[in-house]
This record gives sequence, structure tokens and C-alpha cells, in this order.
Amino acid sequence: MKTCSFTRRLLSLLLCLALLPALYAGAGGDQAAATPIHITVDGDILPPDGEGLYLYVMPLLGADCMLLVQAGQTMLVDMGKRNDLPVIQEHLDRLGIDRIDIAFNTHPHSDHIGGMVDLAQAYPVGRFITVFPLDFVGPSVMQNHTINNLKKMRVPIERMRGGDAFALGQAQVRVMKTSHTNINGASAMLHIQYGDTSLLLAADVNRVAQSRLNLNHGDQLRADVLKYPHHGQEKLDESFTRTINPGLALITHGSANTLEGQKWLDRFEVPYLFASWGLISLHSDGTAIQVTQALSEDSRGIRERWEAGR
Repeated sequence: MKTCSFTRRLLSLLLCLALLPALYAGAGGDQAAATPIHITVDGDILPPDGEGLYLYVMPLLGADCMLLVQAGQTMLVDMGKRNDLPVIQEHLDRLGIDRIDIAFNTHPHSDHIGGMVDLAQAYPVGRFITVFPLDFVGPSVMQNHTINNLKKMRVPIERMRGGDAFALGQAQVRVMKTSHTNINGASAMLHIQYGDTSLLLAADVNRVAQSRLNLNHGDQLRADVLKYPHHGQEKLDESFTRTINPGLALITHGSANTLEGQKWLDRFEVPYLFASWGLISLHSDGTAIQVTQALSEDSRGIRERWEAGR
């Protein structure tokens, strides 16, 4: 009898051990197969050296401006507000950027397109891409103003649509959007694939659009790193979150303004960084991702208080 009891206990233990990988697989899939992401907070930001894919997230509060660099080609994704230009220009200059090959605007709200005209006056721009009609108008929309000024500066203008794709060096960029009547809902997400690594820059897509995008694109949404939609101010659609299954989220706002987004990411055990705390750099060699944030002096104290209150 003792031998049988011991055997049963041993079998139960072995079964529990066998189930452990499934228990820790995460909300969206098998974490054992996930891309390695190494995060350094309060580190040094290095300029692009020509090897791999680089993403730099500008330290703005409630606005988007991100720089992608691959094989010497540069792309800005959104341009922040007009009064963000000094911060953006400071970091572009420090990174050695003297030309913007592509300026991609996800949607023409002032916190995503407001800095475009001044940027085009400060740097040569190869082409400007929008996903909205060139004459589009609406509240807080700066499309006409931007397009008219870019035409005067002879900047080539191109309109793309959902499903379009293009290359940035060896990185593949795919445009994803819905026909939502809400401007945020119709904003363009960009899925960037470089080797075995992927990024999803999710603009300001709302929960209705997220659900539609998940339905239409499914596993094409999968990404290692997510730029959280709409500055981290709202929770996400659950199916959208599980499909992406990110290993890291980047929030283009501060910790005091994004409580809903933080709760959502905590629920799915996704680590995150606040762009307003300091410039974020991401480097992919095609197999692994290194993320570094350079905290500003003020942000060190904010971070300490935020961590103490968690």
C-alpha cells in the first residue's frame, strides 16, 4: 500500500511539472518562443550605427513622434505638436539626423501632425505620407494647413491606404487601418517587421477599431513591442491585446495620465515605459531587441515616487 501511495504522489508531481510551461505561457501565447527583449532604464542612448533597426521615441507628453532608422534610411512616424519642435529637433540633432526620408502621419490631429511644417523647414524631407484625403477637415485637424505648406516647399505628398506596404531598408512596413468615421479610429497603425522581430505602432486606434483590426488582420498583428494606442489613456480591446501578445509597451505620455492603460498592461503582465520620462531607444538585430531609456533629471524622482506607490 505504501508503495502505491508513493507512486501516485510521484505521478502527480510529474504531471504538475509537465503543466508548468502552459501555466506560464502568458495571455496571448507561448512566451518560451518570444523574442528576447532586454530593457535598461537610465542608460545611455547611442546614435544609429547602420546595423539593425532603430526606433527612437521622443520624450513628449501626450503627443507622438517616433524615428525609425534602418540601413541609413530615416522615417518619422508623426511629428508631435508644434510647440514640441525644440525637443524633437534637439534629439534629432544629437542622433546625427540631418534628413527625413519619409514623414508618415497616422492621422491629422494636432498632437500628431502639428510639428510637420516646422520640421520640413528645418530638415530636408523626401516625402510626406498620409492616409487621409488631402483636403480632409475636422476639429483639431491640421491637414489642409500642412499639405498647403508642404506643397509650397515642394515636398512630395503621397496618400496610402490600409493594406499598403513599403520598405525602409531591410525592414518591411505594413499599413493597417479601418474605415471608422472617428478620426482616431481611422488612424493608421504601422506593423514593422525586421528579421524575426516586430513592432506595432498603434497610433490612436480606439477599441471599436481595435476589434475590427483584430478581426480583419488576426495574427498579422502579432508584435514584440507595442506603441500603446492613444497615449495609454484607455484600456484596450481584449482580443486585440491577446493577439498582439507584446513583450513590451511604450506609452507616449506620463504616469499620472495613463492609469487605465497601466492597469490594463499590469493585468496582462506586460512591462511598459513612459516616453515623457526621457528618450527611448530600441535596437533590433533581427533576433533580439535592446531597449534603453535615458531618464531626465526630473523624471528620476517621478519614477521613484511612481514605483513606491505601486
